[in-house]
Amino acid sequence: MDLPEGERTMTDIAGSEARLGAAVSSASDGRPGLIAAARAVFLVAILAAWQGAVALGLADAAFVSTPFSVAKSLWLLFSEGELFPNLGTTMLEIVIAFALSIVFGIASAVVLDRLDWLNRIVSPFLTAFNSMPRIALGPLFILWFGIGIGSKVVLAFSLGYFIMLLSTLGGLKNVDRDLLLMSRLFGASGLGLFRHVRLPWALPGIFAGLKLTLIYCSAGAVIGEMIAAKSGLGLLLQSFSGRFDVAGVMALILIVAMMVMVATSLMDLAERRLLAWSKGSTNVPG
Repeated sequence: MDLPEGERTMTDIAGSEARLGAAVSSASDGRPGLIAAARAVFLVAILAAWQGAVALGLADAAFVSTPFSVAKSLWLLFSEGELFPNLGTTMLEIVIAFALSIVFGIASAVVLDRLDWLNRIVSPFLTAFNSMPRIALGPLFILWFGIGIGSKVVLAFSLGYFIMLLSTLGGLKNVDRDLLLMSRLFGASGLGLFRHVRLPWALPGIFAGLKLTLIYCSAGAVIGEMIAAKSGLGLLLQSFSGRFDVAGVMALILIVAMMVMVATSLMDLAERRLLAWSKGSTNVPG
């Protein structure tokens, strides 16, 4: 079935942008080996500076530990099996909170974008809710939802939801007005306008929100576990902190950081594939 003239024109434009973006991407991203090597050198430099500061007496190993001690703690966590059930609990909480934040955050943004009068009514209340300190609310969430994963999911969701809502809404609101008018003049329908103009324009903001949402959902889950939990990395962190096991604390922090970094790298890969068309507008070499 043939598309209407307006939507066919928008599709042609998007195809041209995608081809230009692919050409630019191949020209600018052709050095993955060099980037990986630079990252490895950067990591080695950080570890060397850390170990050197302790060896020279610039920092006390009792307070900052050492890379070797942290590596030993990591080995013990994995070899003794204490890590895996707690890691599974934390990952489950993060995944649930992250998924709920995406679904409700994007859906709310679309509704508020379409109903401007509703956006003007609820905007001050959303700002007030988002400004509430979550650490202070953590004990209340545990009182309301129990000591299990429910309270941690709610705490993490309360952080991630507003990030997804605001990033998506900002992307939808900042579509080029001239582009919208031209699309309307070419006969684009409301649904076609959303699919071919508004949503693609908002995708960079959505992906930025996804990365921040993952970070804050991870932090919210771990913080909730540190307040009160049956299992989880936050509970282990509290236990190691109570024993003044700095190496163990650093090892757990490293595990959370690596987990988020891997997930963020996967989102970067998806972003590069889905937003190849956007490279042509701002990343043209020369």
